[in-house]
Amino acid sequence: MHRNRLILLLLFVLSLVFISLRGGSLSYGFFFLIISVPLVSLIYLIYVFITFKIYQELASRSIVAGEPTSFRFILRNENYFTYSGVRVLFHSDFSSISGLSDLTEYELRPGDGISRETTLTCRYRGSYSVGIKAVKIEDYLRLFSFTYKKNPLVVNVSPRLIRLEKLKSFDISHVSPRQSPVLSSERDFAVRDYVPGDSIRDIHWKATAALSRPMVRRHTGPEEPSVVIITDPHRYSDEELRYLPLENKILETVLALALYFVNESVTVRSVTRQNGPIGHVLEGSDSFDHFYSEMSSFAFRQDEDFRKVLLDVGNSPSLLNVSCVYMVTADWTPEAYALCDRLGRSGTPVTVCLVTDDPPADITDTLPALTELTVIPPEGDIADFL
Repeated sequence: MHRNRLILLLLFVLSLVFISLRGGSLSYGFFFLIISVPLVSLIYLIYVFITFKIYQELASRSIVAGEPTSFRFILRNENYFTYSGVRVLFHSDFSSISGLSDLTEYELRPGDGISRETTLTCRYRGSYSVGIKAVKIEDYLRLFSFTYKKNPLVVNVSPRLIRLEKLKSFDISHVSPRQSPVLSSERDFAVRDYVPGDSIRDIHWKATAALSRPMVRRHTGPEEPSVVIITDPHRYSDEELRYLPLENKILETVLALALYFVNESVTVRSVTRQNGPIGHVLEGSDSFDHFYSEMSSFAFRQDEDFRKVLLDVGNSPSLLNVSCVYMVTADWTPEAYALCDRLGRSGTPVTVCLVTDDPPADITDTLPALTELTVIPPEGDIADFL
């Protein structure tokens, strides 16, 4: 394009030189020809812009992250001039379209049309634009180009549901199923301080060694949630490119943990905030379906502080009666450390799922007793880390 403009400029200068040196109708004719070229190119671009037809169709506006959805786009030339140099630009930050590229250039003769049936896949949970972003058209001589945006195709994307076969740092036999006592000798379940009269068979030796005082297994009653999942509700950035991957991975982690425990018949309590405290108790597939629906539309907010969630949880007396706690957050704060330390001192193990690409360098050296850290990158596969 720049080369053609330079050539046109050079010809324009030469036409002025011819007029100055020789004059005559030929020189003036050449001059008017040169200055008419950009005018005709601009008129052509305006004509294509007014008459060009492009359509896009998506099978559904409500889709699940990571699952392909049928997508179709159509280009048509219903007029009398050939369309040259047409490029279709697609939204590519949060979604991808199979078999289509921004680099493809189309040329449509009068009456011609192009139809493409393919699939569109969204990467993250949220509400954002997908499909065709803009159309770029050029004139025949490639002197000018014009890019205009298409009406956005906005979709609502639900988080992907990941089914875990097992948890790497956790043995499900250490958490009591509903209406069953805790029976195990490992660390990943609820314990309490030893009191005279407790059976020596109930002593939890790993917790005793970690806390340097006698600890015994605690039995979980049928009405008590065995696992608590604490979710960070804070939005850490104004930029979609930063907060969408982060929030998507937090929700994927929470849902994967909740589904795993529900499938193992373990009662789960989920705690977070959205315009106030939110709590869900999951005791079966029906309750999980409702939980998934609620979390799919969950709104992370910058005015929601994870410290408020930790304060709500810390003030709950039932917290010390659970088998284990999972904390899913994007930031390791002093308040998070304090709650983990309190739980560890009471014998309740905590797993911190820290969603970040850049964890603090010394965090593993300063974890409280019975606290385990799992760092999950926003673009990582949960199954590889949990």
